Amino acid sequence: MSYLGKLIISLIILMLAACGGAQLYHQQLVNLDKGISPERAAAVLQQAPSAVYDTVVDGNAYKFYRYYLNNGRLNDTYLLCFEGDKLKYWGYIEEFRRYPDPRINRATEDVLVQMKAEER
Repeated sequence: MSYLGKLIISLIILMLAACGGAQLYHQQLVNLDKGISPERAAAVLQQAPSAVYDTVVDGNAYKFYRYYLNNGRLNDTYLLCFEGDKLKYWGYIEEFRRYPDPRINRATEDVLVQMKAEER
């Protein structure tokens, strides 16, 4: 097989891998309600998260579910944040950074460190 053929096959495999994982669509998000449990959120979204992260900030336990949201062209990282087993906030990473609660901001930064450690 030629170099170009191998390159094309590699690109196709990478594109298919990027589409894998727990992929959401915008219409699924309207079914989320603040205060629901992690189990209920996964049921409402009709799929388990691609990863789950736990962190504690100022004595408050947070659980984050990671999904990939299909934006029409790519899959963006999308997070659900649970505080004490209740859905507190959900959105893109940059939305979490703007969230007015500094504990949620710090919890998000902790989770991003965990995500980067996974990539290594």
